[in-house]
Amino acid sequence: DVSILYRTTKAKSPKRPFKKKCRRFFCKTCGQRISDMRYLTSVDGGSPNRVFRNPNGFLYEIITLSSCEGLSDTSPPILEETWFQGYPWVVLHCTSCLTHLGWRWENPGRIPTRFFGLIRESLVEKES
Repeated sequence: DVSILYRTTKAKSPKRPFKKKCRRFFCKTCGQRISDMRYLTSVDGGSPNRVFRNPNGFLYEIITLSSCEGLSDTSPPILEETWFQGYPWVVLHCTSCLTHLGWRWENPGRIPTRFFGLIRESLVEKES
């Protein structure tokens, strides 16, 4: 007896490049993409999640990020009442709906030279 073995093979599907899912931040009001979770950064050794009180007594929970998009400056740089020593701040609004989303701090003589502080409750987080 001669046995014949048959080998079945599945047709291989074409390989698709693996796309890693990423958590992103969007404007809660209009859905404009603002940043990615990978840009969360620590400033002055603190957590990327911080709570600050402005001079009018309002509390803001912010997240600090090294890179953002979809934002526009709506004030000149202001050094008074800064939450980060030596860094002037600029008010930022969403370019799409003009919602106040946070601030940018910048000082070319410091490290980091620039970072963003966005109001946590004005953002929505999604995986994409």
